[in-house]
Amino acid sequence: MENWGEQTRLVFRLAVGLYLIYLAYQLISAQLGGGTDMPDLVAYGGGGILGLAGLAFCGFSLARYFKQRREQQTREENDLFPEDKR
Repeated sequence: MENWGEQTRLVFRLAVGLYLIYLAYQLISAQLGGGTDMPDLVAYGGGGILGLAGLAFCGFSLARYFKQRREQQTREENDLFPEDKR
C-alpha cells in the first residue's frame, strides 16, 4: 500500500475493535461469575454495546483494507499490462 497513514489508521481501528470486544467479554464473564454488584441489565447491555462497537470497528477496518488491496492489485495489473490506446 502506498498510503502508510491510511494503513496505520486501519491497524489502530482494528486494535481498538479487538480491545472493545475484549472489554465486552470481561464485563459479561465477570457478571456471569458473580464478581460484580452491577445489575444484570447494565452489565449485559454494556457488554453488548461494547461488543457490537468492537465488531463494527473490526468489520470496517477489514473491509476497507481488502478494498484497498483490491484497488492496488488492479493498479499493478494495469501497470504490467497497459491497454493499447491507439
